[in-house]
Amino acid sequence: MRLYFLSLISIFFFIGGNLAAQKLNSPDGNLEMIFNLDAQGVPTYSLTYKSKIVTKASKLGFEIKDQEALTSGFELILSEEKTFDETWKPVWGELKEIRNNYNELFVSLNQKATNRNLNVRFRLYNDGLGFRYEFPEQENLVYFVIKEE
Repeated sequence: MRLYFLSLISIFFFIGGNLAAQKLNSPDGNLEMIFNLDAQGVPTYSLTYKSKIVTKASKLGFEIKDQEALTSGFELILSEEKTFDETWKPVWGELKEIRNNYNELFVSLNQKATNRNLNVRFRLYNDGLGFRYEFPEQENLVYFVIKEE
């Protein structure tokens, strides 16, 4: 009975510790990006190429002048994945057609202590990763100066 109980506790902590972890693969499957919130609510991402580390876990967020930093204390509100694949023809250039193909992970975060929201949109292509921060309209974050990313 004790072994069974300890196994359940181990499974609970394993699953519970990674509830906010999200994996995203490139369309060809060679790149893998992992987004995670640690126990203190610090958002991080890491990137591997064919299982080799490209970018170790790197923190996301901002230090803001005269306000509490947007670097920790987050909880995951929403995550959505989507795939995009289109081919378009440029007016001029070396290529006749350009393929725009990526997998996207959108995460919406809320900083509990300040009730401020921050969204991060990751796009993983076969040849690289891009991400951007989005600040939704909100009462607790209207005008601000970024000190550090």
